[in-house]
Amino acid sequence: MVLRPGWFPENTPGQQIVFDQIFQIIEKNYKQFGYTHIHTPAVEANKVLLAKNGEDAGKQIFWLYGLAQGNEDTKDYSLHFDLTVPFARYILDRENELTFPFKRYQIQPSWRGERNQRGRFKEFFQADIDVIRRDEPGKDYTYYDAEVIFDLWKTVIDILKFIWISETPLVQINNRKVIVNLLQEMFWSPDMAYKVMNLVDRLDKIWKENFELSLTDLWISKGKIKELYSFLDMDITVDSIDGLKKLSQNPEFLKWVEELKTVISYLEIFKKSFGVDINCKVDTKIIRWLDYYTWTVFEFVLENDKWLGTVCGWGRFDNLTGHIDPKKKNYSWVGWSIGLSRLAFKIFEKGLVNADQKTISDCLFLHFDKTFGDIAKLASAFTQEWKNIEIYPIADKLDKQFSYADKKWIPHVVILGSEEKEKWVYKIKNMKSWNEEEISL
Repeated sequence: MVLRPGWFPENTPGQQIVFDQIFQIIEKNYKQFGYTHIHTPAVEANKVLLAKNGEDAGKQIFWLYGLAQGNEDTKDYSLHFDLTVPFARYILDRENELTFPFKRYQIQPSWRGERNQRGRFKEFFQADIDVIRRDEPGKDYTYYDAEVIFDLWKTVIDILKFIWISETPLVQINNRKVIVNLLQEMFWSPDMAYKVMNLVDRLDKIWKENFELSLTDLWISKGKIKELYSFLDMDITVDSIDGLKKLSQNPEFLKWVEELKTVISYLEIFKKSFGVDINCKVDTKIIRWLDYYTWTVFEFVLENDKWLGTVCGWGRFDNLTGHIDPKKKNYSWVGWSIGLSRLAFKIFEKGLVNADQKTISDCLFLHFDKTFGDIAKLASAFTQEWKNIEIYPIADKLDKQFSYADKKWIPHVVILGSEEKEKWVYKIKNMKSWNEEEISL
């Protein structure tokens, strides 16, 4: 009988151990570049959550209903659907306490009214990292676009090593202002450019035939569709990005191509300085569906194996705080997110790691009534050496105590009975090899 609600993930003990290990890999890399950990409440005011993309967000969020609590009514609040909007609210509440640019990471669950799909959940963990800054005339913070991509690269590489995958990820990078300016020039209408851009963003999901039918429904001619493909099908490497300049001589378009080049040049410097080979490609179809992205956007995929889908992605955006408080439009940021729950689901589904482990304990102390005080003292010494220990709760038969360690995959058993105490030693038995070592107390 399954009593838990569907589409809310719940791991076995072994899976949770793996999940936590991936969590720790992500956190270690985030901290390495000076990102500070914050935590925001699960609940946010609806006026905050709906400030941007109100109608679309309203279809997904989990509303709270119930009796009024003090002066507040729970109907005015909902569970947050991502960590970005709460972070914008956090900045507005604490802007006088923070030093900008402010670098934060946040690893928490979010909740969405998702349509039931394999690998997509109504409750899921996100692992976000962001840099937020105040806009200052004449100051260019494009460097941070590259820093978060590089930090992400190191994180994804470490995760792939952990799950024994020799695959190389691919960074697909773009600048939304490049495609926005080009589409506006092609179609002479910001509204039409926006509609076409949304279709381009869904191209890989709706297939080429449906993409072309949708363009035809917008009364776009075959000639214009061919012209659009000449842009979307360009094979642009890091070294051939100047090829984009052949498409338009519009100064605004050329300006954003140069900004894209700047981000990539920073990545090249990171690559040489850290001795890390970053596999990067410009992909004009990368747009990211949320319309608050305004500048650099990127996604990570496995180049030769698409089983993970988009490992992670994000971008740079302006003015999200301004949608919450119109007087606070002077903040911009760049960041990215790893869908931790989706990533873990794929890893477990593929059986890429051993999720049978039942404990994180390094050793089990067998229980003997006559020497229990000495056993507890020895266990204390182990914990001071940062070992994870368990003590069997009763002086049960030895075969039952050993069986417990075996079933939980505890790698070592510590024995300190009357015989060992008389000799002033304890024994450590390796549960895999069954070898036994005698150590002086």
